[in-house]
Amino acid sequence: GRGRSDFDDESIAQQHPNVVFVSPPNAREPLVRLLRKFPSVEWVHARSAGIDHISSPALFRSSAKLTNAKGMFSSTLAEYCMTACSYFAKDLPRLARQKSDVNWEKYPVSELRGATLGIVGYGDIGRGSAQLGQADG
Repeated sequence: GRGRSDFDDESIAQQHPNVVFVSPPNAREPLVRLLRKFPSVEWVHARSAGIDHISSPALFRSSAKLTNAKGMFSSTLAEYCMTACSYFAKDLPRLARQKSDVNWEKYPVSELRGATLGIVGYGDIGRGSAQLGQADG
């Protein structure tokens, strides 16, 4: 099935489900309902690094183990961070406009080498960003 409406709670309960994989960002309330309906759940796994979108008193009161995907996307998000830095330093929207207008004018660009990269949060993603930033000089 694709959605909650495709499943019959009664038949699921008979299977004694013990694992819930959580993906959507608005999963807090549906997860609380699932934990209440299926007390056999032993493990809840969030596909994201953060768990803010599923955190609730009901989740933390449950006996289910909670895991997340910490570290899974760190290098990709660190690369995205560096791409964003280049996007603004090189004023890529201006380049896109110039391309669209077929009007190439000189303009000043910032160089990332020697710049200071400020990182708020030094978890896996922050450390990965710092590592790539250091490689850029």
